[in-house]
Amino acid sequence: MYNIVIQERRVKSTVVTEVTKSLRQAILNGTFQKGERLIQEEWAERLNVSRMPIREALTQLQVEGLVEMVPHKGAIVTPVTRENIEETYQIRALLEGLAVQKSLPFLTANDKKGLETILLQMEELVISDETNEQYIELNASFHQILLKECPWPRLRKLIETMGISPIAPNLLGDYHRETQKEHRMIYEAVVRGDSSEVKAALEYHILRTKNNLIHYMESLNNCPPN
Repeated sequence: MYNIVIQERRVKSTVVTEVTKSLRQAILNGTFQKGERLIQEEWAERLNVSRMPIREALTQLQVEGLVEMVPHKGAIVTPVTRENIEETYQIRALLEGLAVQKSLPFLTANDKKGLETILLQMEELVISDETNEQYIELNASFHQILLKECPWPRLRKLIETMGISPIAPNLLGDYHRETQKEHRMIYEAVVRGDSSEVKAALEYHILRTKNNLIHYMESLNNCPPN
């Protein structure tokens, strides 16, 4: 009985993952326009699934900023554009680069050990639909430790309001090895205590993610997003 329950959960998870991918790609490749409604019944019929995985997929897409749940209207498409990505990641690079430079002198031996532990876990993780959420959490924890000792509260607050968009790890699995090289460069700069180096490494990492995300979106339709 237990094995049957586990199998049913895996099947459900797979269905939701595939539905989420289908809806995400439809939004990113321009099938939907900004402000358009995403009607659950229509997509349940089109993808030959019940409405439950559609609802769960929309919840994930809302977290990623691709849809907005509006009372009495349902899911409204809010597609990410190249301009959105450029603005968000350029600002993040500036803010986080400065914050890590300010934070570095106050990071303890335990902080550095925590970074190493997370780094090794990310390097050993085999990226798949099943492990993606775990990777997102590890990535967020890595960045949080880097910035947590920044003594400028307004700067920390600005970064918190921007957050770390979960859309990039969901799309850029093919760049995992490259990403981990960058995380290791950041960690090694921290260990050396070189504030200029760690600032440059973190800025490079964020801007490289921006470029890969734009390239991915453009490749969906062989043209820049609107």
